[in-house]
Amino acid sequence: MDSLDRAIDLISRWKDNRKNERAEVLERLEGVVTDCQAAVKVWQTYHDNPGKPGGRWSLVSWVGPERAKQLHEINLRAKMSVEEVCRLAGPAAGRFVVLDDEVTEMAYRMLKPDETGIEAAETAIENSQARIGYLRALIERVRSAKAPAASAGKGGVKKTNRKTIAKTKKKQAAPKKK
Repeated sequence: MDSLDRAIDLISRWKDNRKNERAEVLERLEGVVTDCQAAVKVWQTYHDNPGKPGGRWSLVSWVGPERAKQLHEINLRAKMSVEEVCRLAGPAAGRFVVLDDEVTEMAYRMLKPDETGIEAAETAIENSQARIGYLRALIERVRSAKAPAASAGKGGVKKTNRKTIAKTKKKQAAPKKK
């Protein structure tokens, strides 16, 4: 989720005139939180009613194909929202978004040695809840971001260009005729 971090850094520097884009970013991030919560529910339903143990190495055989498909679809939705946030932030944010880790915990992975499906579900729930906290912190950063200070040219010291300075010097240096 490095791309999302970059995107939020860029978005937090936006000026006040981008309220509509900022609102869309917040809406997308809230959607990702909702998707993560939906993934937690799927993992929790498996955890609460696991059924028979699956294969030794494949988590999907423990979780079942239907739940694995649900988790995959939730992840695709969440990933699209993250990509849209990065697109809104600009090309510097989303350049490598396709290389980021999955947004939600997936069932398409190998079990670790001596890990059961129940333990994998507990880990997935913990990781998802941590990610929800992380996303909420990003949402708060966007909401609390201040617009950048006014540029130096709009007040206080007046900027001048080289031509103006050169003309002023010529006028001062020219001898007066009587």
